[in-house]
Amino acid sequence: MQEFLFAVNVTAPILLMMLAGSVFKRMNWLSDSFITVSNKLVFNVCLPCILFFSIAAEPLTESLDTQLISFAAVSIILATIVLRLVAIPFVEESRRGVFVQGAFRGNMAIVGIAYVLNTFGDDVLARASVYVALMTLLYNILAVWVLRSDGSPWLKGMIKNPLILSVLAGVLWTMLSLPVPQIARTTGGYFAQITLPLALLCTGATLNLKSLNSNRAVVAWAVLAKLVLVPVAITSVALVLGFRGEALGILFLMMATPSAAASYIMAAQMTNHAAMAAEIIALTTVFSLVSVTAGLVVLKTVGWI
Repeated sequence: MQEFLFAVNVTAPILLMMLAGSVFKRMNWLSDSFITVSNKLVFNVCLPCILFFSIAAEPLTESLDTQLISFAAVSIILATIVLRLVAIPFVEESRRGVFVQGAFRGNMAIVGIAYVLNTFGDDVLARASVYVALMTLLYNILAVWVLRSDGSPWLKGMIKNPLILSVLAGVLWTMLSLPVPQIARTTGGYFAQITLPLALLCTGATLNLKSLNSNRAVVAWAVLAKLVLVPVAITSVALVLGFRGEALGILFLMMATPSAAASYIMAAQMTNHAAMAAEIIALTTVFSLVSVTAGLVVLKTVGWI
């Protein structure tokens, strides 16, 4: 019950922000042009700011769990490839990238970190933050790969992607041990603070029940994959390989998080199926209350974490 109540406290504000976006759109407080401009602002400025400053401000090497991150990286790459192949027979090509991204890309930086801190305490924050920083880079690279729908070269898409560039810049900055000037930190912090609220409002404003009816089967499979199939498969392999305690807990909680708000932003910028991405985010956020709680109860009861 304690795990469920905490899950509600973490995810309820996200759902309420999306609901507010939907209501504001119906009241014509959020126009289509505002949503389009906001998506561009979040994609090109706000998200890059939060990614850069969250990485540049902390030394990566002090809390780097090479074994955990290597396993997570290989696992998510293989999961993405499998999802992409499995989707070929039943997901049309234009929607395939949105389906795959929604099925593997989790909300690590907000929901994942909150889950980890609640489960293991503040001592694990640095370890989890380094995990999030490096996995965010991989998630963005994979997202560019699965979402490119215009036949453009994958490498060109990565080089031009502001999210990938900001993570790389943050990693380089911290590796060189360069200081972050306070004025830059404060200014970047302002942009970072509006990232999630603006992204969630736009996500909610894009939700469309008619679209959900037409995407129902694909969205349902994406939700099942994100909350059950992918985390259960990866956690099971980790158990066989001997992962236990904090490492296993971090891995499960990060893999089991609902789809990230950033997946909507990228889908809106790179495809014509942003509404489908919004639907996956909303439904994974709702049903993660059950899936994450169940997973934690099982892992704790058996004594694996």
